[in-house]
Amino acid sequence: MANLVPLTDNKKPFVTADGSFSYYNLTYNEAYHAKSIGAYTESLHKFVFASGILEKLRYKEVWLLDICFGLGYNLAVLINEYLKKQGLHKLNILSVEKDPSVLSLLENNYLFWPVHSYSILRKLLEGNPVNNIDLNIIIDDATAVFEYLTFPFDVIFFDPFSKSKNPEMWDINVFKKLYSLLKNDGCIVTYACSASVRKKFYKAGFLSYDTRNLPTGFQKGTLMKKFVYLQ
Repeated sequence: MANLVPLTDNKKPFVTADGSFSYYNLTYNEAYHAKSIGAYTESLHKFVFASGILEKLRYKEVWLLDICFGLGYNLAVLINEYLKKQGLHKLNILSVEKDPSVLSLLENNYLFWPVHSYSILRKLLEGNPVNNIDLNIIIDDATAVFEYLTFPFDVIFFDPFSKSKNPEMWDINVFKKLYSLLKNDGCIVTYACSASVRKKFYKAGFLSYDTRNLPTGFQKGTLMKKFVYLQ
């Protein structure tokens, strides 16, 4: 008899290499995280550490644009690291997510860790600022949200499904819009590092850099910074 795996809506849970849980999205036919790396590890090294956001928070209030919220790991891991530090400035987060069912998935779901950070994330999603952190989430297609966003951000977490599964999010016009939403000293971080993705970011006005190797030795992510815009 085949093993029966519990489904939540269109999502199937699995354990990743570092022991943290992620889900496989049956609509996109893609996992939210790489099983071979680990959901927690990927968020910590490809987004939180790579962006330098904790260093920015040492000297100023920071505005973060989180695309896409997904299972919330990038934010939960960021919250976990934020709470370890003393004297950090306020963290303001705007998150965008197309699939409202992920919010239901987080309710009373204790597969995710750090457990304490996820409990804070749930409170933030209810509209309650916690520990000098404020979160607003927009449930909509990100490409539609970009049309009315004008606020400049210090950091952007860019974490949609892959180019093959979610091609509209990897269009150069999206990257140009992100350029306009970023402060001059801001940056974007993403897990993708292919030459084709980097080339589009370059044409949109960014210089790309490898993020540091993960402890597991697996694929790097990419950090993008602005330079003189190319028409």
